[in-house]
Amino acid sequence: MKNSLCLLILLAVGKIAFSQFNEVNVSNDENVILENSTLKAIFSKDNGALVELVNKSTGWHIQNRKELGISFNMVVPIPNRRNNPVYGIKQKLSSFKLSEDKKSVVFIWNKVKSEYGGNLNILLEATVQLAFNGLNFNMKVKNNSSETIEALSYPVIGDLSNPNPINPERLECMNVGYAGLGKSTLWPTFSNGRGYYGDNYPTMNFTGPQLFMMLGTDHQGLYMECHDTSFKEMISWTFELKPGWSTSYMAGCNGTGVVPKESEIGGKQVRIECNVWHFPYIKPNETYTLSPIVFNPYQGGWQKGVDNYKAWRKTWFHHPRTPQWAAQVHSWQQLQINSPEDEPMIKYKDIVAYGKECVQNHISAIQLVGWNIGGQDCNYPLHDTDPRLGTKEELKEAIRQVEAMGVHIILFNKYTWSDQTTPWFQKELVKYAVKDPYGLYHVSAGDQYFTPMQLNDLNTHRLVPMCQLSKNWRTIANKEFQKVVDLGSAGMLYDENQHHGGTYYCFDSTHGHRVPAMVFAGDVPLVKGFYEISEKKDQDYLYCGEANYDIENQYYQVAYFRFDATNHIPVKRYIDPQGLMMVAVTGFNDRLTLNGCLKYRYIISYEPYNFKGHVSDFPLTLEYGKKIDELRSNYKEFLWDGDFLDTMNAKVMAGNQNFTSYTVFRNLHTNKYGVVITNSDLKKEIEVTVSLDNGGTDLEYVTPENLTPQPYAGKINIPAQSVVFLYEKK
Repeated sequence: MKNSLCLLILLAVGKIAFSQFNEVNVSNDENVILENSTLKAIFSKDNGALVELVNKSTGWHIQNRKELGISFNMVVPIPNRRNNPVYGIKQKLSSFKLSEDKKSVVFIWNKVKSEYGGNLNILLEATVQLAFNGLNFNMKVKNNSSETIEALSYPVIGDLSNPNPINPERLECMNVGYAGLGKSTLWPTFSNGRGYYGDNYPTMNFTGPQLFMMLGTDHQGLYMECHDTSFKEMISWTFELKPGWSTSYMAGCNGTGVVPKESEIGGKQVRIECNVWHFPYIKPNETYTLSPIVFNPYQGGWQKGVDNYKAWRKTWFHHPRTPQWAAQVHSWQQLQINSPEDEPMIKYKDIVAYGKECVQNHISAIQLVGWNIGGQDCNYPLHDTDPRLGTKEELKEAIRQVEAMGVHIILFNKYTWSDQTTPWFQKELVKYAVKDPYGLYHVSAGDQYFTPMQLNDLNTHRLVPMCQLSKNWRTIANKEFQKVVDLGSAGMLYDENQHHGGTYYCFDSTHGHRVPAMVFAGDVPLVKGFYEISEKKDQDYLYCGEANYDIENQYYQVAYFRFDATNHIPVKRYIDPQGLMMVAVTGFNDRLTLNGCLKYRYIISYEPYNFKGHVSDFPLTLEYGKKIDELRSNYKEFLWDGDFLDTMNAKVMAGNQNFTSYTVFRNLHTNKYGVVITNSDLKKEIEVTVSLDNGGTDLEYVTPENLTPQPYAGKINIPAQSVVFLYEKK
């Protein structure tokens, strides 16, 4: 009652802030309404703006104040004025048509007015449909002007509100990061990711091969997805806090400030604007259809939002064929044998001794790094052997011997770059480098190794991103990959295959692609060319990549990355419960990381001295890791072959507090549940209680140190840095 009264008072004075909950009551005479049992979207008949978007299940007015609604935004550079915006809110609709079932509407804007270039002969046709998967936004553009449309934002949320107007909750935007789910706060603070010099307002944008973005709290959110796997255009999910922070004392250059609590500050309306920017580069007399975007609100945690992506993913994703040995519970070692600072550490023939050590410790594969001429990150794309390490025949023989032991050699490869220091690049490969609009190639900073000179970035090998869309470049890459396959290894690990040095578009017209073209669109043709080569020699050749983005997981059976075991949000594992993912274990008593491997079903990659030692160099880590693998081999139907549910379908308590350091697996054969619970405290034991949503009570548990099942009697004591697996008995 008290909260309701407060809301009425606030509405009366019109002073509700960014978190305001403003009920919009408008008639069909003023607006177009698309509505079903869970979602309501209202559009202006005047300019086509999205003036209201409501999650009817929760009452969240996602797009709130109707006067701040936006239809689209566009940038059309003109001579002597690159930043020439077209604001959709200033454009009148030419026409609109609502379908008979009132589930879709078509908006048309014909001839738009730009801020500095006057009227432009551009036709925009947007179709918005309310379907089973949410609100679908499609737009076709016919550019009859003499200018190029470089950027177009559609759809737009002009006034993103907080789901809880009375007691505002922490609001975040969430996306798939390098290893897990990345989160950035939108309220009560807002970060300026682009730098104070780059925009008028604190701004965050998220770009790359990610297909979805989520906005939400711990209890509900809005899922936003790009329904296109072709990478025909780049998508940037961009958030701007207008007019700016109330206080910037935390900000610095790229820091964080406080979102104003008022609805107005300094006479200006406070709001967060969310633009879905497309970069189609539509040329004069060209017709282009933007990649479709879907909005769908959800209830629950981030997992419920990701369920939208999993449902769409089923319509196009396929797992690649996986060698039998890689599909089982197993572990790896990563081993570097040379660096770009000319320090050959291990001869080719000495690799055999490492293979024997792996056999003794039940390790199934060695990722061999720095085997190529010049060492790791040197001379790429050249994949010749290095005479200082031995002959090509000696490497082939060492691989043959290790493979005969049952240990598989995976050779470290790299095709993203060309080493700028090499004559090959300077004379020939520069032709296939990714070029910017000025005809210049991009340069990546490269990585530093070992010596004081490199560690202080004095003689680093700079790396140049290569255009995977160039057929000529792919021919060169194929020839280098053929050398790798000919060595007889069981597979390759393509390092840094998931990014292109911060570059997204190539503007070189000689490469045979549309100008410009998104470089990521060449990644699949590249790996398909590799498959044509490897399948002639070995149908079970294993492809591994570093932190693969999801489309790549259709071709790379293993994804390798590094993660923070105590703060990790396993979105990639939740998306793909059976996908093979491997993480580095580098500590000398690395129980927390190993517990994380069990909790998230990650393959162990042993890497003492940052992959420059023997696995016997860290006996505490090695012995505990073997126990982890033995446990999950014994309970493979849960921990390896089961469905990964993150923290859903079970509840863990530590005293009277919710405990979140656990994951749930479902046995696909019996539908019974298992729970992995970790204690990440370095010193203290914890006592936990566990309940399953299905009411299961016939429970027992094991630990890596004790595989004899113990009956669950209502509580479990877990020592510091330890893990327990509790499960329903058969």
